[in-house]
Amino acid sequence: MAFTERVSPAQIVQALGLAAALAGVATWSSLLLTSAESRTPDVTPQRMAERSDNPALQWFSSQPAAVDIKVTGVLAGARGAVAILSLNDGPPRSFLVGERVAQGVRLVSIEAQAVVIEQGSEQTRLAIARLPDSVSLPSLTR
Repeated sequence: MAFTERVSPAQIVQALGLAAALAGVATWSSLLLTSAESRTPDVTPQRMAERSDNPALQWFSSQPAAVDIKVTGVLAGARGAVAILSLNDGPPRSFLVGERVAQGVRLVSIEAQAVVIEQGSEQTRLAIARLPDSVSLPSLTR
């Protein structure tokens, strides 16, 4: 008795699909596993200037960050005197005495003509910006 094997069309499609999958795996593995040449230009490493406004340096520094503070005004509130300060040219915000203004910066006192801030161990007195005297208008009545 002779042994004859018949291959069905479904088995042919399965074999072709398996061969295509193996060919894809072989192609992609050869592409992904080989090291590619670096296409970045050769540049000599430059040392960045140490700047106090660099966030990475501020994370690891023991010194407080440099903050540009402008005093917009002071007023008396229900909980005491309130200083209105603008930090790093940002919008004005209100602060109470003893409140932290920024990292390492604290509002120490509010005076009639100035505010005192403490940055690290140094206290600085910032004068309140005064508006120019108003222009005198002529009287409209005789």
